[in-house]
Amino acid sequence: MFLSLEFPGGDKQISLLARDLAHDKGFQAWMKPLDYDSERSRVDRAVVLANKKLGDGRHQLINMIFNQFTWEGTTGWEYWTKDYGKVLLHALVVSHALSAPLHVHKSFDDELFAAAESAGIKLEFVEATYTIAELTRHNEQLQWKLDANEFVKLTNIIMPKETPVVELF
Repeated sequence: MFLSLEFPGGDKQISLLARDLAHDKGFQAWMKPLDYDSERSRVDRAVVLANKKLGDGRHQLINMIFNQFTWEGTTGWEYWTKDYGKVLLHALVVSHALSAPLHVHKSFDDELFAAAESAGIKLEFVEATYTIAELTRHNEQLQWKLDANEFVKLTNIIMPKETPVVELF
């Protein structure tokens, strides 16, 4: 699984995308995943649970977050907020819950360090290295971006002490 935070283009806001999902061949947008423990189900559950856990009990951390990307091998959530500190915090909690590194596309470079500072997060980054399991029409654009070094992988992440942990069951 390749987990990334990026501006996907068009009219989309900052989004958290999980691509190259295992065992997702033949998925259609109208389908619900049959396997509760599939990568698609785990990502979608982690996004929802992290948003609730990071909230104040009565409200979620981010009120407007939608699953806008759902096709074979991909699930993704668009954040309708410009509070990039909250977005980064949420994405990192999801990343930790999934035990998957978070990658950041160069489209978010200008906001990354200000977002980390506002959320009380310390981090570093390295060049992203990832090999797509099976190249298909659904993920070839991701491979082009990887080949062009358009992503970095976040490392040495230190979260604020009070950050909750999301456990997927």
